[in-house]
Amino acid sequence: MKTSASAPGWPQAVLFDLDGTLADSFDAIARALNRGLREEGFPARSLAWVHRHVGRGALELVCDAVGREVGVERARAVGALFATYYPEIFLEQTPPLPGAREVLAHVHSRTRGRVAVVSNKYAALCRRWLNYWRLGELVAYVSGPESSGARKPDPRAVGPALAALDVRPDQALLVGDMLVDVTTGRNAGIPVVALRSEATFSAALRAGGALAVLFDLDDLPGWLAGNGRGWR
Repeated sequence: MKTSASAPGWPQAVLFDLDGTLADSFDAIARALNRGLREEGFPARSLAWVHRHVGRGALELVCDAVGREVGVERARAVGALFATYYPEIFLEQTPPLPGAREVLAHVHSRTRGRVAVVSNKYAALCRRWLNYWRLGELVAYVSGPESSGARKPDPRAVGPALAALDVRPDQALLVGDMLVDVTTGRNAGIPVVALRSEATFSAALRAGGALAVLFDLDDLPGWLAGNGRGWR
């Protein structure tokens, strides 16, 4: 992917995915999903299964969980239960990943506040989570499907965040933990640094176009010091 990652002052803004990148989200998602599945007579899904299927939004997750051959009405019933239970538990049961505050603070300082979250989770839920864990002051803009009218990997998903931060795609960096994030960056012309994920092999993230695959979120400042321009 040809980028201006070698240009002076790059990146001028950093866009973060939420689930699996800043937030340890999977246990709460699995709990809410499995409660809905059980109440509708479906077998529960393992935490490892949830790891492999999140990232495209709740509707896609539920459809995968019940099976694509199941009727729309039963899938909708599980989805409605998930939508009821998840907001009740996700704040307390979704802690920040190690280093999240420090990394956000570092990036916030170096970009003069040009930090955004771009998620397939609704922006209102993302903002609630950020505020609950006292990270909201470090994120200038939050974009979800209700903000952009699209979900990753559709490049329109990042449009509102880029506009709010007043940067071009090639002036920004996208940080995420799944192939959908890497594909979003490729589709939108945004360089991507990926985080190692239990659900996605590093080789697949690199093959998708990631500039680098980091072991943990708190490796990002060091990577930026070595690969950003003006970040030393």
